[in-house]
Amino acid sequence: MTTKKKEKKEEKKEEKNYFKPKELKCKATGEEGFDPDFLALLNEIRHECGFSFPLSSAYRSPQHPIEARKERLGAHTYGKAVDILANGENALEIIRVAQKHGIKRIGVQQKGGGRFIHLDVCTEEEGFPPAIWSY
Repeated sequence: MTTKKKEKKEEKKEEKNYFKPKELKCKATGEEGFDPDFLALLNEIRHECGFSFPLSSAYRSPQHPIEARKERLGAHTYGKAVDILANGENALEIIRVAQKHGIKRIGVQQKGGGRFIHLDVCTEEEGFPPAIWSY
């Protein structure tokens, strides 16, 4: 294989999108609003983890029932947050790789059913300081 072919193959590999558009839309309204830069970062994290992870939540419209109940809209409405269904070793690996990629806001739900990891890249300027929390 020539060097140019190898470079093209590596480029395609780096650009791979592991997530379907349907996964990124608001589950309540079907609206799109997922941040493309965050999607690129999420794909890097997914690639480095080396295993698939389904998203239980990504973009949420302000009309989404969870957001509509809040006093202040959350990170999902910015299109810069996901909830990843994961537990045990996979959850730990997602957190490790996310931190390596600069993620500074992480939520952890690891008890009972519906275990997930929340990752978001909202900033202090947007009113979201770095944090880690449990649900």
